[in-house]
Amino acid sequence: MKVRDAWPGRLRFDSTRIAVVSDTHLKGDGWGSPPELLAALVGVELILHCGDLDVLGALDHLETLAPVLAVRGYPDPREPGDRLADETRVVEVDGVRIGMVHDTQAPGPAVRFTHTLEFPPGSVHELMERKFGQSVDVVCFGDTHEEYIGWYQGVLFVNPGSTIRPGMRHAAGELGTFALLDVKNGVVSAEIRKLYRDAV
Repeated sequence: MKVRDAWPGRLRFDSTRIAVVSDTHLKGDGWGSPPELLAALVGVELILHCGDLDVLGALDHLETLAPVLAVRGYPDPREPGDRLADETRVVEVDGVRIGMVHDTQAPGPAVRFTHTLEFPPGSVHELMERKFGQSVDVVCFGDTHEEYIGWYQGVLFVNPGSTIRPGMRHAAGELGTFALLDVKNGVVSAEIRKLYRDAV
């Protein structure tokens, strides 16, 4: 896999299958990711974490499976280097620009999420260009613990939910959720995957 810094906050990958996780809220050394999640992520080429990891060890644990890029949530520590960005970042995969942010309300322009996205007036493309400093094709975000996939004016928005603390009502035995992105020939698709207890 080739990695190149195109400019600050933007990395370029030659990958196709991407896992998106958020709000893992791990404690201690961060090596407490559910085995159900780790089993489900085997074979992905890149993992994007949308923040609220709580401890850096959470990224170390995920990196045993694939390279990890993340953005900080509110309680998250900082670290030097490219792995953990402060507020936003853009990752390019096969010509698809993926913007990452923890909370769609900050940095501005603020986009509210209450079971669906609520945009301020204006073009979605222009709003996201202001948020990320460039145009994006996909926006991955977290914070709500509620999984979500939606298209707005040609931009794909993905919230993977939380791997261990889902915000929506889930059936008995459901642990949490994550998202998978497939990028092929510049086209992206997304799906939510549910995690079930003792599914390994």
